[in-house]
Amino acid sequence: MSSLRFELASPADDGELRQLLAATPMSGKLSVSFRREPSYFGAAAVEGEFHQTIVARDGTSGSIVGIANRSVRQRFVNGAAMAVGYLGSLRVLPRHRGGRVLADGYRFLRELHGDRRASIYLTTIAEGNHAALALLTSGRASLPRYEFIGMYHTGAIPLGGKSSAMSAPPGVTIRCATVEDWPQLIDFLDRTGPSRQYFPCYQSKDWFDDAATFRGLGAGDLFLAVRGGDIVGTLACWDQSRFRQVVVENYGSTLALTAPVYNGWAALRGLPKLPKPGTAFPFLTAALPAVAGNDLDIFSALLDATLAHGCQRGFSHVLVGLHERDPLTAVIECRQTSAYKTRCYLVYWEDGATARQQIDGCVPYLELGCL
Repeated sequence: MSSLRFELASPADDGELRQLLAATPMSGKLSVSFRREPSYFGAAAVEGEFHQTIVARDGTSGSIVGIANRSVRQRFVNGAAMAVGYLGSLRVLPRHRGGRVLADGYRFLRELHGDRRASIYLTTIAEGNHAALALLTSGRASLPRYEFIGMYHTGAIPLGGKSSAMSAPPGVTIRCATVEDWPQLIDFLDRTGPSRQYFPCYQSKDWFDDAATFRGLGAGDLFLAVRGGDIVGTLACWDQSRFRQVVVENYGSTLALTAPVYNGWAALRGLPKLPKPGTAFPFLTAALPAVAGNDLDIFSALLDATLAHGCQRGFSHVLVGLHERDPLTAVIECRQTSAYKTRCYLVYWEDGATARQQIDGCVPYLELGCL
C-alpha cells in the first residue's frame, strides 16, 4: 500500500469528494450512500460558519481515498455560549482501511485543533458500526478521548394514510412563520435553547441564504406555536434534497424479497413505498424541535402540522432526531414506524479535560439536518 498524505480539501476537489461519498455507502439491512449533490462544499454550509474537510491522498496517484469534516459553531453549554466542534463524515475507501490511516489522520486533526477554535467536540457513530466503535473508542495514543453521552434516536414518520391530527391546547395557535417573526423567533430560541446542552446559538444570518445554516428552509416551512402573542414552540419541515441526499444503493437479501410485498401493502394503505435502488429517499428533516416547558401537547400539535405540510408536498417521511433523554421523544415514539440509532460522544484531547469536567448533565441536543 502506498503512503498517504493529509491536507485540507479545496473547492477544486469538489467533484472527487462527491465521488468518494457515492463509493462509500453505509451497509445494513439496506445499503445507502450519503450524497452532496451538486456541490460538496455548498452542502457544508449547514455545518456552521467554520468548517474544514480533511482529505487523505494516495501518495502515488494523488487521488482522494478518505475524508473527514471538522466544524465549529457557538452552542449553549451550561446555559452560556461556547465554541463547540463537530467531527463527522468519516469515509475511507475499502482498500485503504486499516493500517495507519486512522492514526495519521487523527495526528493531522490534532494539528488543526491547535488553532484553539474549540476545546471539545461532538460526534455520532451509528449503532452497529462495530469497526468504527472499536477503533475510535480504543484509547490509542494518537486518538482523543471519546466519552459516550447517550443515544440519538431518529424516528421515521410516514406521510399518507389515515391521519390522527391533534388540535392545539386551549389558548395555543399553530401557524406558519413569516419573515416578520424572526426577531421574536431568535429571542425564543435564545431563551429556550439553553435548556438543552449544546443547542446552537442561532442568529438571523442562519436563514434565507444559500450560505446559511438553514439553506433552503423558507419561512413557510417553519411552524410556530403561539400563546398570547408569544412563541412557545417551533418545528420545521426542511427539504434538503437540493443539496444533500440519501440514496438507496441496494437492499439486503431479506429486504429485497419482502420489498415488493411491502410496496403492495403500502399502496393499499396509502403509505409511502420503498424507493428503487439508485434513487434517493424523498424525506423531510424536522428542524428546531423546541417547546417551552417541554409541553408534549404543543409538540404533538406542531408535529401534526409538519406532517400535513410534508404530505401536501409529496414527500414520503419526516425524520425527527432527538436525544434519548429528551422528553419530546415520547411524542415521536408514538408516530414512528422505524428508528435509526446513533451513539453520541463528547470528544476531547487533554487540553479539553477541564472544560469537560465543568459540563453538567443537561439533556444534549443535536440538529439532525446539520449532522
